[in-house]
Amino acid sequence: MASSDGRNETVFRKIIHDHNAQRWRELETSLQPTVVVDGCSVPKGRFRGYLLGDHAGNESDREVRIDAILVDTSTHSIAARLINRVTLGDYPEPFEYQEIVFTKFTDNLLSSWQTLRDEDGFRNREPSVASTPSSSPSPSSSDANQLPPLKTPAELDLFYQCYIKTINEKTMAQEFDRFCRPKLQHNGRELTIAEYIPLISDSQDAIEGLHFGIQEVFTDASTQQIGARLEFTGTPVKEWGGAKPNGESVLFHEHVMYQLEHGRISRVWSTIELDVYRSQMGTAAP
Repeated sequence: MASSDGRNETVFRKIIHDHNAQRWRELETSLQPTVVVDGCSVPKGRFRGYLLGDHAGNESDREVRIDAILVDTSTHSIAARLINRVTLGDYPEPFEYQEIVFTKFTDNLLSSWQTLRDEDGFRNREPSVASTPSSSPSPSSSDANQLPPLKTPAELDLFYQCYIKTINEKTMAQEFDRFCRPKLQHNGRELTIAEYIPLISDSQDAIEGLHFGIQEVFTDASTQQIGARLEFTGTPVKEWGGAKPNGESVLFHEHVMYQLEHGRISRVWSTIELDVYRSQMGTAAP
């Protein structure tokens, strides 16, 4: 018999399949009567509108592909990176953009859906975005004997808390080699640790008192993945994210998924509320 969390993954995949097939009545059978969507309670009959009413609008042709998935058995949650392939009526060439969604299930029915879409990625209209490799090379038997054991859910959680602590304490240069592989992928780009750190430190330089707050963490010991919703607060003092400071403080979020290999981060997928940030700075979206 399938476990409850195994059924949750099946239900999640069915929701995406029914969305792509436009089987709306079938999709609603996978939902609780009320679903919390991005913090708002929505009757299940209106959930379809939230799925369709994204950057592409209701008249677009959009197919969703599950690129990476994390099943958190302790919270009955699923985190997933989705790749949306879109064709617009006024833009005939199909293009792709990513989003990262965090979902929760009650009695094997979807009860919560929180997503962040790559807003700049949508506007850039690239024909394709990077995908997660299907598998990693297996170590040789001699190497396997020297590898650290897989982390448990509690160990993954503690690992992530310590990782964020080094960011907030600005000790990344001294400590990131404990958390990251010598080379890692960030949104499809291969970076060294020295190249990865400025993605974080540049924002700290531009936003005074920038604090990385962990709102939610999801862990999957079987795949050694971590998902997190982060809340950023601070006061911008330099131009960042396409917006100049206006003296006001900011509050915005990031959804991020991490893949660990041999006990350290090897891949990061990230989406940030840049349009929210720009709006708080009084700058319109590009």
